[in-house]
Amino acid sequence: MKHSDIIPFYGGERPELFEIERRCMDRQGKVIEALDHLLPNGMVLDIGAGNGFTAEKLQSNQRTIVAIEPDPLMIDSTKAIIWSKGTAQDVPFHTNTFDAAYSTWAFFFEGVADLEKGLDEMKRIVKEDGLLVIIDNYGEDEFCSLSKNPIASNVYYWVNKGFEYQIIHTSFSFDSVEEARKLLSFYFGENAASIDKTEFEYKVAMFIKKNTKE
Repeated sequence: MKHSDIIPFYGGERPELFEIERRCMDRQGKVIEALDHLLPNGMVLDIGAGNGFTAEKLQSNQRTIVAIEPDPLMIDSTKAIIWSKGTAQDVPFHTNTFDAAYSTWAFFFEGVADLEKGLDEMKRIVKEDGLLVIIDNYGEDEFCSLSKNPIASNVYYWVNKGFEYQIIHTSFSFDSVEEARKLLSFYFGENAASIDKTEFEYKVAMFIKKNTKE
């Protein structure tokens, strides 16, 4: 795995912060509900699966989730899912293995050198007419406005790649102001250190495309 393929992520080294993120981000579960409704039965790959939080919730008797994650500190082997170590740019599976693949806030962030290679790998391992799904920040919301830098997905990029999209309206919902300050100041610095509320409007973009073997 090349270093440029992997986004530095705090979760493995700061598990107490990552626990807050996973518990409070989309606390209503709207993203998982949308994915559960959309994804087919069969074999599905979760690219950049983190600790398997989403994969575990999407697994069912009819749907097998395979979770691929490059950071060994993130992998939670206690979860009843299939784990594989690897990056989006070098997926260790044969062509046409999966009925769908999805990625939630993973390798598509700005700064990844081989974004196109990652998309090519996604298309390679998913069967013809299988689903490709990308989950990312939509922007134009209270949460993203806390950042001094742009953290929203480039909708036009994905549309130009043939993806349709829908916006999921959800929120970050914390148990206390102190908890909100702890996580959001870690994300955004002093801009969030003095917040005095526990719920923040959050819009999520779900990009969807049927796979075609060009």
